Amino acid sequence: MIPRERFLKALELEEPDRIPTFELEFQVPELFIGKKMIVGEEYDKMVSEGKVRKVTEHNVDILIRICRALDYDAIRLYAVPDIVYAIKLVKKKAPELAIIGTADGTLSIPGNWNDFVKLTREIRYRRSELKNRLLQRIRVEIERAKEQIESGADVIIGCADYCTNTGPFLSPEDFEDLVFPYLRRLVNAVHRSGAFFIKHTDGNLWPIIDNLVNTGIDALHSIDPVAGMDIGKLKKMYGDRICLCGNVDIGLLHLGSPNEVIREVKKCINAAAHGGGYILSTSNVIQKNHKKENILAMIETAKKYGKYPLKLSK
Repeated sequence: MIPRERFLKALELEEPDRIPTFELEFQVPELFIGKKMIVGEEYDKMVSEGKVRKVTEHNVDILIRICRALDYDAIRLYAVPDIVYAIKLVKKKAPELAIIGTADGTLSIPGNWNDFVKLTREIRYRRSELKNRLLQRIRVEIERAKEQIESGADVIIGCADYCTNTGPFLSPEDFEDLVFPYLRRLVNAVHRSGAFFIKHTDGNLWPIIDNLVNTGIDALHSIDPVAGMDIGKLKKMYGDRICLCGNVDIGLLHLGSPNEVIREVKKCINAAAHGGGYILSTSNVIQKNHKKENILAMIETAKKYGKYPLKLSK
């Protein structure tokens, strides 16, 4: 089974030959392939100078190489100023990989206090105007998603964060009025275009989880254990409706030992992989402070114990 088939099989809630793996972002490719992505100030400078194609080609090459080096099944495209061109490059250079594009546009946690105050005032005093703006924004994101799918994306991931470790940044009632109707529009449009939709959000999702699943998402990432998200509980509650992506604790990749990482990976597999509909990843992204030996321990353990039919105990 090629990587793309394996990844899509899991999204179909079935058992592939083994558990698929991927990462939302991989911030230390130099540890494995000796080259860095163009990000940060260098990225902004080159894009402002009109070097969009050069940045896109470089970062796509790095992402493909890291996916192959670590035997990932899907490539999530980020830090690419021309994502449609990036998708076409991957289709040509790495057709074995599932391709994950990006679109969202729903409300997310504001980046600073001033933005939070502004949003609060809009919700209270200019709610109708806010909803009109959200509708226009989601229409733009729908067209963006369609273009990516037409270019070859198999999956769209939405990355708006909805929760902190203590819970949602809005009330459940506000989510029902200001977030989920627009997310549902996007998910439906992605499905009509023939692709899957993964929803990424950090934090404690329990107060809104049922309504989030009811939007029709195909998968949930990253199921943060630090925020109290129990992947085994989610499997029992929603394993027949959504694929679960996660949730190896990133704290262990930073501060733990390889043996602790191995135990964590086996725990995730036992909790969420039986019956299919599971994709192994970290509980966020591979970060700059993560140890190479721990990253390798995670990947190697997934390969060793992730072959279907699973032999780990339920």
